Amino acid sequence: MNNKVQNPKQEVNKGLELNDENYLNDILVSLKYLVSNYACALNEASNSNYYNIVKQLFNEVSLLQRDFFDASFQRGWYCLERADSEKINSAIQKLQPQIEELL
Repeated sequence: MNNKVQNPKQEVNKGLELNDENYLNDILVSLKYLVSNYACALNEASNSNYYNIVKQLFNEVSLLQRDFFDASFQRGWYCLERADSEKINSAIQKLQPQIEELL
């Protein structure tokens, strides 16, 4: 059974020169980093005006990050793995004690 979820890969020139896949991946990684940092800033914001500005930036960058992920996935440059039910059930069992502690 094939557990990979991906589109046909769009081929790009390989070599020392950067190609579209390299550029898109670099932007995607940078946007993920920004989203993470904005999330941290939201948790630390004590001023409501500052919080609202950062929240707006967080939302915009999150959407932009999603657009770049979609572009990469559509071109076959980003691959996901479909988890089988055994892996999912195993993860649930491992986390169940922690979940019960939170409830």
